[in-house]
Amino acid sequence: MTYSITVKAVVIPKQGNSESECEDSCRVIPKSSLSKKCFGPVVAVISDGASESMFAQAWSTMITRRVAHRAYFVPEILTGPGPSFRHFMNQLAGHWERWLARYIDQRVTDGRPLKWYEEAKLASGAFATLLAVRLEYGHSQPVYEGKEDGSWHAAALGDSCIFQIRGNEIISLFPVESSADFGNTPSLLGSNANRELVCRRTAFLDGSFKHGDEFFLMTDSIAAWFLSTVEKTHPSELKGILDQLRGFSRTENRSAFESWLSSLIASGTLRNDDVTFMHIRTSG
Repeated sequence: MTYSITVKAVVIPKQGNSESECEDSCRVIPKSSLSKKCFGPVVAVISDGASESMFAQAWSTMITRRVAHRAYFVPEILTGPGPSFRHFMNQLAGHWERWLARYIDQRVTDGRPLKWYEEAKLASGAFATLLAVRLEYGHSQPVYEGKEDGSWHAAALGDSCIFQIRGNEIISLFPVESSADFGNTPSLLGSNANRELVCRRTAFLDGSFKHGDEFFLMTDSIAAWFLSTVEKTHPSELKGILDQLRGFSRTENRSAFESWLSSLIASGTLRNDDVTFMHIRTSG
């Protein structure tokens, strides 16, 4: 039997904002897993840029791109705050410093040097959440006879969430475990943050999956809605909610997803914010 992993992802800006103003970001490696079955490891990363910080969009984009690439080739960065993770965080800070220097130089070249209030914000740094997961079957070959299970490793800083679903039951959730735990001041990955503090605050989790298991990755607003809804829903009725979200992950259903989000915002059950939803399916 052949085992594979497929990924679907959708990012929708908050109501009233354009695509270019969206501060959420996501990245999948290999990118081909977004359009067809993947037989090797898959890394998925989402990040929610903090609107109150300067360059939140650029920072969340850098986080997803750099973390996805490193976790694909160096999986140890998702297993704990060891040397690999610490080294990567130092490198990430270096990438950001170089990006920022180029940006400032370009502003000067364009005759638009930074204003005093922009310089003040720069000193505070940019902030965003981080959620990364790496999934892999027991072997790296396309056919895994007798190896029905795979493993996954995740790292999180902030309130972007992952839910593991088997059948129509949530069997694992990370890092937020209750809707009451969502707040306005989550831990965030800061571009200027102390690396030791980042290591202490980043949470890590690993687990296994059986073919047929699914994973939902969500940024905070939709994750808070989902978890709150699950807590109030009888297990026998959960399938309808899961099926609805499965459908919304498909590209052709984007407009329907946007309309549905708008209705939740209008009813006050969903906070108006950028939304990232990623659906990972393992199959055999």
